[in-house]
Amino acid sequence: MIRAVGVTEVLSALPGAVVVLFALITQLGDFWFTFLACGLLYWLGPWTPKLGRGLTRDRTAMLVALLAVAVALVVSLKGVFALPRPPGAGTATHAELLPAALRGVYESMATGEGFGFPSGHATLSLLVWGGIAWALRVGTRRQRAAVAATIIALIGLSRLVLGVHYLADILAGFAIAGAALALALGALRTPERVFGFAAVIATAGLLVTGVSRNSAGALGVAVAGAVVWWLLGDAMPEPSRHGVGITALLGVVSVGAFLGVTFGLDPSPVAVTLLAAVGTGVLLTLPLAGERLAKKV
Repeated sequence: MIRAVGVTEVLSALPGAVVVLFALITQLGDFWFTFLACGLLYWLGPWTPKLGRGLTRDRTAMLVALLAVAVALVVSLKGVFALPRPPGAGTATHAELLPAALRGVYESMATGEGFGFPSGHATLSLLVWGGIAWALRVGTRRQRAAVAATIIALIGLSRLVLGVHYLADILAGFAIAGAALALALGALRTPERVFGFAAVIATAGLLVTGVSRNSAGALGVAVAGAVVWWLLGDAMPEPSRHGVGITALLGVVSVGAFLGVTFGLDPSPVAVTLLAAVGTGVLLTLPLAGERLAKKV
């Protein structure tokens, strides 16, 4: 197989403690972490501790839109190429180093399932962490780029150390995400256009690969983001000190409950589309409720 150049086999043979460490590092590029990071930055904005200077509502909404692009790209391209992961990607090595109570969590962190090309973590990490470096105003542009590049590189390396991707998967994910990031920030420039870009990708992927829960979810997120920001983006209030606290509390409770209910169900693709759309709409419109409640309290 042309993707297999031996790098994965060499790195996955590193000492067990190193592999376990990289299982933690890889979470920085996982969907749950990038979703949480983008959501919190959007809700908190300029009141984000130590990082908030210059974070406007539009800039943080762009991060959510970039996440939507990443999800649409990963779901669509994995289905188009349908290339397998390395042998053993579904088995967590060195689980015996951890207490029995933690092994189930470690196995979910250190394994991969589904198709392998391109790497979802590589694609997500470059779009989201590259977007965060663009959105923040802390330090110099070069410093932010260096920090983001280091995190992105470590996430890519972690996928090789864990043995869940080939080097070609990582490089392809970085290249695709880099092109999408440049297009989003250089040409599209607004959240509604970037969400619309994600919707186009998700629609094309669904038409080419067929309807699945993943493709349906990606479409729901992108379309809802485009519609909500087109209708309400200009009405979104800039965060106040009191308002962001209420918004974040509402967000953690509502989105957490929503995700818990969603994952507890066995929804059809149509239901997944609706659920993803509602969840995205809730995430984006919560500042309206939070700021209004803050004025009443």
